[in-house]
Amino acid sequence: MRNVAMTRAAFTIVVAFLCSTATAAPLVTYQSPCECLDNHGKHRWAEKNDPDQPPIDASAIQTVTPSDIFNWQGPTEYLVPSSERIWSEQKWYALTGRVVDLRAEGDGDLHIALQNVTGDKPGVVVVEIPAKPQWCELRKIVFGWTQVEFPFRVRSGRKLKFREPLIITVVGKAFFDVGHTPADHSNRRTDLQGYAAWEIHPVMNLTVKSD
Repeated sequence: MRNVAMTRAAFTIVVAFLCSTATAAPLVTYQSPCECLDNHGKHRWAEKNDPDQPPIDASAIQTVTPSDIFNWQGPTEYLVPSSERIWSEQKWYALTGRVVDLRAEGDGDLHIALQNVTGDKPGVVVVEIPAKPQWCELRKIVFGWTQVEFPFRVRSGRKLKFREPLIITVVGKAFFDVGHTPADHSNRRTDLQGYAAWEIHPVMNLTVKSD
């Protein structure tokens, strides 16, 4: 009976290991600032890699702060992982803020979190730079803030150290990250406290204001 129990216990451990291995995200290799291997994306992938360029008319780009975006309402349309961009995601914004977090994500995107420059109002907004040739120069700028050595590997993401203080302005379209929002589609991320679900994604221009 003891041998049977031990066999069952060993079998359970093996099954648990195989299940956890099967569900684990694959490793992603950052070969260089501009090249990733095995990066995997989901949830409105085409919209996150929207190649549209900013309008030439500067008046068509609205200036905002992270706290402004944090106070937006969620979209009136109900979005799903396959939704195309809605009308409110076609608007262009110039967002200025202080960098408070920087991560290399499993989908290859660079995740930059911005807070108000003065730090006196709540709300953090994520802006993202995809791993596509079009964004290579912007990615070189961002990795230049770090001392990371290539290649390196991530699974779900890696937090990157960067020099501080760092204030930047990014230009891009608004994007509602349905993959990290509550069921009511309110403008709050479920995975990061104090973060808006609205993002600037993808970033098309980036200017360092101070460092």
